[in-house]
Amino acid sequence: MSRFITLMLTNIFIAFLLSFSVCAQEISSESIMDAPTQEENKLWEGVKKTWRDDIQFHGFLSQGLFSSSGNNVYGQSKDSVSADSTEMGLNVSYQALNNLSFAVQGLYRRAGAITGDAGEVTLDFAFFDLNLLNLQEGRIGVRGGRIKNPWGLYNETRDVAFTHPTIFLPLAYFERSRTLLLAVDGGQLYADYNTSVGDFSFKFNYGWVNADDKEVLTAIINDPTVSGHFESDPSFVTQLSYETLGGEYVFALSYADLNMRYQAENAGDPYTQMGANFNTFMLSAQYNGEKFSFVSEYSLKWNEITDIRLGVPDSFAVSERWYVQAGYRFLDNLQATLRYDSAIQNLKDRYGKGVEAKSGGLIPAHMAFTQDLVFGLRWDITPSWMVRAEYHRVHGAATISLLDNPDLSKVAKDWNIYALQVAFRF
Repeated sequence: MSRFITLMLTNIFIAFLLSFSVCAQEISSESIMDAPTQEENKLWEGVKKTWRDDIQFHGFLSQGLFSSSGNNVYGQSKDSVSADSTEMGLNVSYQALNNLSFAVQGLYRRAGAITGDAGEVTLDFAFFDLNLLNLQEGRIGVRGGRIKNPWGLYNETRDVAFTHPTIFLPLAYFERSRTLLLAVDGGQLYADYNTSVGDFSFKFNYGWVNADDKEVLTAIINDPTVSGHFESDPSFVTQLSYETLGGEYVFALSYADLNMRYQAENAGDPYTQMGANFNTFMLSAQYNGEKFSFVSEYSLKWNEITDIRLGVPDSFAVSERWYVQAGYRFLDNLQATLRYDSAIQNLKDRYGKGVEAKSGGLIPAHMAFTQDLVFGLRWDITPSWMVRAEYHRVHGAATISLLDNPDLSKVAKDWNIYALQVAFRF
C-alpha cells in the first residue's frame, strides 16, 4: 500500500513540475513566432512573478568523517576513518493560492551498511497544504501526501545538519528505527493558536509509515537469513507543543502508535504470522537564552512482537531513552555542547543479564543499554557553511547498527567516537 502511495505522489509532483515547464515553453515559443501583444506581455510578467515570488528552491548537503574504537559507526570506522555519511536534499515549494501550497523534497543519503556504498535516493516529503481557517489568533489546516512526523524537537528536520546542535542526534531519536518515525503516507490535521501567555501548536498524522527496513527487522528477530519484510498497517503520530517569549521556552508532548505486519517471500517462511506494535511517547523541554541553552527529552516505548515463529513466545518490553543537553555560545557563530544520553532496551532487564542468559551468551549483556557522554563544537563560518566536531565516550552498545556490526561476539562494551562534519545550505 505504501509503495503504491509513494509512486502516486511521485507522479503527481513530476506532473506538477512538468506543467510549469510546458507552460513556460509554450509562452516562449509564441513570443518568438509573433510580436508580443500587450496581453501576452502581461501574461509573461505574471509567469515571471510566479517563479520569483511563489516558487522557492532550497537545499542542503552534509558530509561526515568518523573514527571509533570497539564498534563501527557509519561504515568501517573501527580503528580507521569512515566517510560513509552523506546527506543531500533539494526541495521546492509552490504557493498556488493564498490558502493552498505544495512542497516536495528529494533526499540522497549514505549511512554505512544501512544504505550500502552507493547510498539511496528517497522521496523525503511531498504534500499539499490547505489552510481551512486563518485568523489573527491562529489557523487550522490539513496536509496530504508524504508528511514528516512531529516527533520530539528534531525529527521533522533531522536530516538538515543546521537544525540540531550535534552531529549525532540524541539516542531518543534512535537511528536504528529512524524510518518508522520519519514520515507517514497519509494526512495531517494541524492547528496553531496564539495567546497572550504563549503559542500552542497541535499536529495529528495518520497513515502508513515506512516499515520496510532491514535494520529494524534484524534488530527485532536477530536473524540475518530472514527473507521477508515488514509492511505498515495504519498508524498515527501526534504532538502538542507550547512556546513562549518568542521561542525562549519550548515544551512538547509527542505520542506515536505504529503497527506493522510481516510479509513472507515464500510459503515456508517461519515468521509468516509475525506482527509488531510500538506505542511510544516523548516529553520535551527546551530553553534558548542569549548565551546559554538547555534541552532535555524523555521517552518510553512499549514494544510488542507477536507470533514470532513456532515455539518462540511473544515478546513485550518497555524501552527508556532520555538525555540532558547544555549549550554555550562563546560567539554568535561559535557554540559548545555537552550532553549525557541514556538508552535502556528493556526496563525489566536494565543491564542485559537476562537477554545474555536466554541467548546462551550469543547476545552480550551490553547490547541492552547505552550511556553516552558527548562534547561538541560548532562553528558557523557563514550563514550557509558550518563545521563541527565532537567526541563521544560510550558505555554499552544498544544503539549500534547491527548491519555495520554483524558479529555480536566482537561488539565492545566501552568505546569512543571521534566525528567531524561539514555542512552547506542554500
